[in-house]
Amino acid sequence: MVEPKIRFYLHSKVSADGRRPVYLSVGIGETRPVRQATGVVVHPTYFSPAAPHILKGADGRVAYNERLDELRVLTSKLCRQLADAGTLTNAVLAPALKEAVAQLLHKKTAAAPAAAPAAAKPAAAVPLAAQPLRASFAAWKEENAAQFSATYLNKGSQYLDWMEKFDADATPADIDDKWVKRYCSYLVTDTPLFNNTIHQHLNCLRALLQQAGLPTKWLKNKWKHPVPKCYLTFEELEQLTAWEPPANKPSWARQRDVFVARCLCGLRYSDAQALLVPHIRAGQNTNLIRLDQQKTRSAVQIPVVELLQKILDRYAGLPAGKALPVISRQQTGALIKEILQAAGINAPFVQVRYKGTVKHEKVMPKWKAASTHTARHTYGALLARMKLDPLTMRDLMGHGDLKSTMVYVHLEADATEKSVLEGWEKMSSLGAKK
Repeated sequence: MVEPKIRFYLHSKVSADGRRPVYLSVGIGETRPVRQATGVVVHPTYFSPAAPHILKGADGRVAYNERLDELRVLTSKLCRQLADAGTLTNAVLAPALKEAVAQLLHKKTAAAPAAAPAAAKPAAAVPLAAQPLRASFAAWKEENAAQFSATYLNKGSQYLDWMEKFDADATPADIDDKWVKRYCSYLVTDTPLFNNTIHQHLNCLRALLQQAGLPTKWLKNKWKHPVPKCYLTFEELEQLTAWEPPANKPSWARQRDVFVARCLCGLRYSDAQALLVPHIRAGQNTNLIRLDQQKTRSAVQIPVVELLQKILDRYAGLPAGKALPVISRQQTGALIKEILQAAGINAPFVQVRYKGTVKHEKVMPKWKAASTHTARHTYGALLARMKLDPLTMRDLMGHGDLKSTMVYVHLEADATEKSVLEGWEKMSSLGAKK
């Protein structure tokens, strides 16, 4: 299906007071678009084709905007229905659109019975696509409350804040390719956000449009760039384990142990925080960590290696059955940097980020680039160094998508490096024989 190009424009006919009718134009790939009157009449001063919305100051602005939003939703739905039936042509669309718009306008103008004012249309009956973006977000959270953690559900709120700063009156029905391009340009030029964050904004926007029942295949998201992951090598992990924190900083010793434990099992921070002693059960050869991850609800079964068991034994008897002395994420993030710096984990790390078309590279010591998620990256890199197959790695890390696992497969490139060197040696020896 060719995505319909839906827009509103002012007709050339001008009334005595300067107002002009607003028409709906629907292009479906044929030479000329289908045009339809909307019943909205407005002075050009108050008409914005970019939104499209009637601007503040115009009489009947709220009612007119509601009508335009509903017409956009109605038109998109009608085009999808005709496309599914294989009859999406101008000849079929024009009368169908005219009838649908007439029914909508009749419903809008029909007076409610005087004896039954309660029968008037409630505010909740306004289509979700015609309500503010945050209404779609609230509906999405309500529908997915049983599937995701509260932290994950609330993550989209930060994206909504930026969208409302850019366009406070935007509804899902307003979002088209032009709106998305202008929004991305705004994020690049007027905010401190980088491309990978813009990628997340568009993912959130796609979810909102889907929640409102609108098509999203047209929304292309090419803002994600592969960037180096900060992780500890096996040698650096040994160095950190052997390092003794200062005696006057017992919190460093505890959080070093938590960080190392997560490097050895790959638990996300939220899962390590929720890890209880009953989650650690006896297996045939070693103990196993068995729990459902908070983020994805998927179950993992992770072998407990000897060093990890020593750390768990060290903190046996914590209150409420906790397995590790995990503190708040904010405190941990700062402590990890201090601990790794003191332990001498200072190999150069190249931080790569993109802003628009510009690549930003910054060299810093690894301890400075580290975060709470560095432990999980380290576990993935260690599994890759063991040459485990990707499916096993996926199950151990609890990834829902094998693509997430494949990122770690390429972190440790010892085998590739060895193969290349051996290939050069073989070619060199052949050249010498000639």
